Amino acid sequence: MNPPTGRGARTAPAPPAAEPPRRSLVVAVLAVVALVLLVPASGALVPQVPGWGHLGAAASSRAVWLAVGGLAVLLAGTAALLRRASATRLGVVLAGAATVVCALTVLTQQLLVAQEHGVAVRIGELFAVERPVRPPDRDAVYARFDGRPLDLSVWEPASGGSGAPVVVLVHGGGWVTGDRRRPGTAAHAGWFADQGYVAVSVDYPLSGDDEHRWDVVEPQVACALVWVARHAAEHGGEPGRVFLVGDSAGGNVALDVAYRARAGTLEPACDGDVPEVAAVSTLYPVADPAGLHDNPDPLVGADARTMAERYTGGSPAEVPQRYDAVTPATHVTPSSPPTVTVTGAADHLVPPQGAADLAATLAAHDVDHQHVEIPAAGHVVDAAPGGVGTQVWRELTLRLFATS
Repeated sequence: MNPPTGRGARTAPAPPAAEPPRRSLVVAVLAVVALVLLVPASGALVPQVPGWGHLGAAASSRAVWLAVGGLAVLLAGTAALLRRASATRLGVVLAGAATVVCALTVLTQQLLVAQEHGVAVRIGELFAVERPVRPPDRDAVYARFDGRPLDLSVWEPASGGSGAPVVVLVHGGGWVTGDRRRPGTAAHAGWFADQGYVAVSVDYPLSGDDEHRWDVVEPQVACALVWVARHAAEHGGEPGRVFLVGDSAGGNVALDVAYRARAGTLEPACDGDVPEVAAVSTLYPVADPAGLHDNPDPLVGADARTMAERYTGGSPAEVPQRYDAVTPATHVTPSSPPTVTVTGAADHLVPPQGAADLAATLAAHDVDHQHVEIPAAGHVVDAAPGGVGTQVWRELTLRLFATS
């Protein structure tokens, strides 16, 4: 039978037009971006979950950028969904919204901690992408070890003049890697110089499988302090106002050296007198080396154990005296210098409990101190050049040094 024709005939509805390949590709890319942003943003809220929580903790210092990215995905996904409904487009919209919520939750938690400690976070700096790193004004050899030079770099205060306070920086790297020009350390050194300080970043002997430097590093860093006392004035510094700064393993060394120098129990590996350290400020320090060794984290615990054993030559059970010797709380006395410690609450590599325990020891000895945990943050809380962790530590450090 022939189909009806004429005025009364009905035509079948046309099938929906196929989506242009380019538009489909854009939606697919949006879906991938949404997932890439959502995983770390949500992971920052579940730090206890292996892998997911580790990624979130590492990304938390850039929560503001996660929020911006999530908002962009949300808007683009909404526009695509209005043009054509699909499960993929709806998923993009929901992922973008979830990313914004998670990132802003983390950022709000961190801002509240900053507010609690009286730090007015500069919002514009949260969006900084690069660390401004200026080259040092001078390099020098301050000592020799095993026939090799130990170097330091000096950043002179931008304002010039004389009588500037001196800050000595000790780099991190698990006692086994790193140097005085490590990007984060050099960036902080240049920043201190911009604030009117003479900044001195020092190298020290590193440990290895067969070279355990637990009893070498602190006397050598003490030699760097001797050099500072002798040469600070040449760079506009005041030898009588010396401060110490360190991060991670360098934070451990800075705390030990500061407390031992004040207690008079630190003998430098060179001739000269160690100047008194007026105050010490550290980022995510290894305040409990035994706790670092016993870190149960399934992903980075083995790395933590390796670093501790390379430094000390064994486990806490095998060489307990060595662990005691490099534990800052061991050296705390009522005369210990004022101290600031800033850690990440979700630090998977260096358990933050060590810094909290050190704060309790300082309190028990009536030592002026301030301990801050940045919510959701991982090990390197200053990873973002202008992140909340970076701004909090810098502001608290300037206050500490100004009043010490």
